[in-house]
Amino acid sequence: MADKIDIPEEAIIKYVERRKQDLADCRAAISKLDFKVLERVGHQIKGNASTFGFDELSKIAIEMENQALKKDVEKLKTALSRFESYLKKM
Repeated sequence: MADKIDIPEEAIIKYVERRKQDLADCRAAISKLDFKVLERVGHQIKGNASTFGFDELSKIAIEMENQALKKDVEKLKTALSRFESYLKKM
């Protein structure tokens, strides 16, 4: 098992700011039922959140991606609420 890499604080701050923009993009996408955007954002975050030590965010992103593929608006809204709550704690 690889050791967790040491990421500079400024990189983490930029990462969190980008996720806040992702959340705004996802809120706009869900209002237009643009599941492709939701799937893409979920997929990207799923792939990079753990690198930054945000394993819970990765789990939320997996849920977002899966529900976007299923086009389940209600479960997507729940996942986006979890995403927003997680960002507020960061």
